[in-house]
Amino acid sequence: MKIIDKYIASTYIKHLLFSWIAVIIIFLVVNIVENLDKFIDKQVPTSTILRYYILFIPQIIYLILPAVTLLATLFTVGGFTSSNELTAIKVAGVPFYRVLLMLILTATFCAGGVYFLGETVIPLTNRQQLDIWRYEVKKIPRENRAVRGRIYLQVGQNNQMYIENYRSSSREAIGIKMIEVKNGKVKGRIDAEKMIWRDNTWYVQGATKRTFGEAGQVTWQSDADFTLGDEVLRPDQFEKVQTKPEEMNSVELRDFISRLKRVGGLTRRWEVELLAKISTPAAAVIIVLFGAPIAAVRRRGGTVLGFGISLFVCFFYFGLIQIGKVLGFNGSIPPWSAAWAGNIIFGILGIWMLAKSKD
Repeated sequence: MKIIDKYIASTYIKHLLFSWIAVIIIFLVVNIVENLDKFIDKQVPTSTILRYYILFIPQIIYLILPAVTLLATLFTVGGFTSSNELTAIKVAGVPFYRVLLMLILTATFCAGGVYFLGETVIPLTNRQQLDIWRYEVKKIPRENRAVRGRIYLQVGQNNQMYIENYRSSSREAIGIKMIEVKNGKVKGRIDAEKMIWRDNTWYVQGATKRTFGEAGQVTWQSDADFTLGDEVLRPDQFEKVQTKPEEMNSVELRDFISRLKRVGGLTRRWEVELLAKISTPAAAVIIVLFGAPIAAVRRRGGTVLGFGISLFVCFFYFGLIQIGKVLGFNGSIPPWSAAWAGNIIFGILGIWMLAKSKD
């Protein structure tokens, strides 16, 4: 690696680290201001609040990756432009594409690290952080929990319920298993295709009931329909304990999607989230391709203008991401389009701007 390459990469990394720290602090301050009253109302200990926000940092690092890479790109290339270093680099025979290549290689390395973080550390920290929110702030009983999409409930004193998936849009629970245990012995089991919330009651459909007698005899009842009372969580409570995509890595998400398909569940939302686990880190590379040609043009305003441009582009980018996800969730566009729409648009714009720029 040439000295100029090392200089470009080190300058970019310096701006990247500075941007990451600054945006993390802003992110944390805004979240603390928004949620501090909730922690105080529930009398959550200070140590737990501190742990909550420490666990939140890896997820913030993941979420803001496109924003900080854009900031670092604008500050790096913009700094080279305003100080005439970019002109000197070109005069020395190093084309702008060489500068861009070093930025892309460095951003790719960062994106790979963040992707690895998202597959190993972040699901664990997200799970612990959300557990604090569920059990310490929302005060949901710990017996009611979700593991990799599955929901486990304590129903009454003797019954334990397992749910494969809950559809919040239609208020349906898919893949039901309920076990009755008394004095350490299984007295009955219910397996049902689904249960639907209607008229403030859960209607269980297509159930198979089995009752186990003292002498070992088993009584069967197939295709049974019945209702469940208030001992089962209401729909709004189900949404609070349901596993979120950020609590699972790609392997766990694929397994969950496969299981959902076997029981007839809708998988669009989860497929979009699975593809987003790759598209989000990839955005760091694409955003460099978009930001570098903008920063290479000398403008009045310097750093302030660069920050303003970054802010506008980030809002536009995240807006595209959210619109794409909503369209993907409701089936208006394919999951891959929903996850990659923002990257595709910015990639095309970046290539177009790069082609128009003068080397």
